[in-house]
Amino acid sequence: MTMTTLLTRIFLGIIGFVCLGLGLLGLAVPLMPGFLFLGVAVICLASASPYVASKMAKNPRLGRFLNRLEAGKDLPFKDRVKLAGLACVEMLNGSKRS
Repeated sequence: MTMTTLLTRIFLGIIGFVCLGLGLLGLAVPLMPGFLFLGVAVICLASASPYVASKMAKNPRLGRFLNRLEAGKDLPFKDRVKLAGLACVEMLNGSKRS
């Protein structure tokens, strides 16, 4: 593993944990969009650690969310942002679409 890869994984892990904390805080504070931070935390933590990604993939909602994001990796950035937002809303809504 190169130093750049290690630094990227550490950075993604830190951002993931910060967003996780903000997301949990956002669930309690009415004006703060907690689900958005939770979605970003899932993306960052899954990218930072293959172990965490495999554990998240076993969860039905998070697994669908991560599969949607993997399917959209070849899309342009604007479309990937839309896809991530829609997948985040779908994950929290609990709909059963595949």
